[in-house]
Amino acid sequence: MSGEKNVWVAVILNFFFWGTGYFYLNKQVVKGFIAFILYCSIWLFSILLMLLLGYPLIFPIIFWIEFWNLWCSIFLAYDTFKISKVKPRSLKIQKVKKIVRRSKVRTKRK
Repeated sequence: MSGEKNVWVAVILNFFFWGTGYFYLNKQVVKGFIAFILYCSIWLFSILLMLLLGYPLIFPIIFWIEFWNLWCSIFLAYDTFKISKVKPRSLKIQKVKKIVRRSKVRTKRK
């Protein structure tokens, strides 16, 4: 059990900082890297908008950016949960091999 990682830590990481849950689980690292770069660029874009535009103009834009940011965070958290529950294929193959070995009936020759 020491090799297993906590699913909920990965879900929370991926909800708040896109892609970090994938890094924590060490699964789909490329997808996590792309999500993290996208997350950083969205925040950078939001900060630049706040600095360049005045308050009355920026409020609706930031609202919609954060609205879609929330939905993407929920999706990525769910995706991390779903990925963490999938067992590696090699374990399934090993279980099948054990079952096949057990089912062989040996008969004594006379």
